[in-house]
Amino acid sequence: MRKHIAYILKFKWTTIFYNYFYFKLYKINYQAFPIINGRIKIVGKGEIRIGANVIFNSGKNYNPIGGDTILRLCAVNKTSKLQIGNNVGISNSTIYCSNSIIIEDNVLIGGSCKIYDTDFHSMDFFSRISAFKNQEPDEEAKKATVLIKNGAWIGGHCIILKSITIGSRSIIGAGSVVSKNIPDNEIWAGNPIKFIKKI
Repeated sequence: MRKHIAYILKFKWTTIFYNYFYFKLYKINYQAFPIINGRIKIVGKGEIRIGANVIFNSGKNYNPIGGDTILRLCAVNKTSKLQIGNNVGISNSTIYCSNSIIIEDNVLIGGSCKIYDTDFHSMDFFSRISAFKNQEPDEEAKKATVLIKNGAWIGGHCIILKSITIGSRSIIGAGSVVSKNIPDNEIWAGNPIKFIKKI
């Protein structure tokens, strides 16, 4: 029993060190170091700012719904800006920022969500295939800010596309593809996403 406890404590301290190292390596700005359950993955050269009282779940043992088994925060370009406010919870999701993603205070994001502020690839064949051959990002791909306002709740397995604003205290049902702006205080769900009711 003591061996098991020692192993758990060793694993926990190794994980804490790993996360601190990643934050230092990528120069993450934070108001207070977040609670991180598991090992987080950070990618890119951009700016990441995190508020206070933030909880990240990153690992198959920290969210039982399946899907992603790690939390990824990606600010891929030098000009990318990913901002996460206070009292935010994100679980085993991927946030891919090539331009700007703003997550305001009191937002909850369920397991295995995807938030993208880019199309990743251009509509132009030659640009797309050139980027593929050169194994580099497609600079012609469209990018636009994603804004998730105060108090929004994003259900598990949702996809939020570029240029989307989700209103304050609004709820997005699980498995939705958010391809249009969502007003404040409303519930939307589905693929394509549809209005359900006002809160």
